[in-house]
Amino acid sequence: MLEDNIAHQIDLGDLVNSVKLTQRDYAYFNKHGFLKIEALLRESAVEALRNATERKIVSASSIDATYGDTFSKLSYGLADNEIFKLIYTSRQFKRIIGDLVNTRIIATECNGFELVPGRTGFPWHYGSLSFRYIRPEDMAWSIWFPLDPIDPTEQGGGMAYVSQDIASCAIHYQLSSILSKLKNNQKDFTEITSALNALFGFEGKFTSDIFENVAIEDNFNVGDAFIFNKNVWHRSAPLLEGHLKRRLAVNMRFVDWRSKLDMERYHGEAETGGGLGLGVDFGSQKQTSYGSHFTDIEDGDELRDSKYCGEII
Repeated sequence: MLEDNIAHQIDLGDLVNSVKLTQRDYAYFNKHGFLKIEALLRESAVEALRNATERKIVSASSIDATYGDTFSKLSYGLADNEIFKLIYTSRQFKRIIGDLVNTRIIATECNGFELVPGRTGFPWHYGSLSFRYIRPEDMAWSIWFPLDPIDPTEQGGGMAYVSQDIASCAIHYQLSSILSKLKNNQKDFTEITSALNALFGFEGKFTSDIFENVAIEDNFNVGDAFIFNKNVWHRSAPLLEGHLKRRLAVNMRFVDWRSKLDMERYHGEAETGGGLGLGVDFGSQKQTSYGSHFTDIEDGDELRDSKYCGEII
């Protein structure tokens, strides 16, 4: 039975709009690594996502998360909720996103994030923890849906991002792989991590002095989506005081269906909270578990060979 009888509350064919992307959209996405898709979700989908997220969202301390206290509330493990599945398995969603990324994809995790005035959200980062279980060369994507309107010139509360054409995170996944091997062999690499942290850590000079000068922030209406690949640097935009008392958003994550399991990276990033490629140790992660499911395949095997890989769309 669908959770909370969703099938009886909404029209299952009335979730995703038939958006027509242009060749310019495809070119922009391929160049920059991200794309805003206007009016992807219909009102029924937005309301169902909101209701599902409201039931699960809690403070970071409530779930003993190793990070996330810069949000007022957050949630992990929403991928099992029926409304998320109904959206990403819908015919329109599969067509639009499949044509854009030009491959089949595996659905992995879904999360919710709430900001209130005074909370900053995440500083500059990339999907080091979210995609720690795949090889550096395997591609992955996140799709972010704001459930409240975003206006950078008023209250903010959205996201800022840097084009991969300017600065890509690809090298940091490679560094993560190298440092995971050193860590596994109990080698000292503190000089490397200190240098990385000074440049790319949460208060690093590169992020503060360069990223802030080239960052992009967009307006978003409720129903809009923002897709970005794993090589895109991004951060939260703090929600300022104003008429909007909080900002709720959800995120869906996907990996290329040809991705292979990388257990060395998985353990290296899991034990440092996703900080290896940033030169930071955030402590052992506790809030995401997708990569831990692959108990029936070996290191280097394709994720899709596992019965736990998730929906292939």
